[in-house]
Amino acid sequence: MNTTYLVSDMSCGHCKAKIEKAVNALAGVQSATADVESKILSVTAKEDVKNEAIVAAVGEAGYTAERQ
Repeated sequence: MNTTYLVSDMSCGHCKAKIEKAVNALAGVQSATADVESKILSVTAKEDVKNEAIVAAVGEAGYTAERQ
């Protein structure tokens, strides 16, 4: 499953690293890559990874994600 999320409050490399670390730590996530310029988080995960879990992980890192 490939999904993208808008993380409108991501503004720097530190934000990017924190978000990627949080989402990559989720079971079933194969890769999570954030782009500061476009404010997009791209996630590749197994089908059983729920959208809510990804949004929650970003939230716990201190940011807000909205599925695109």
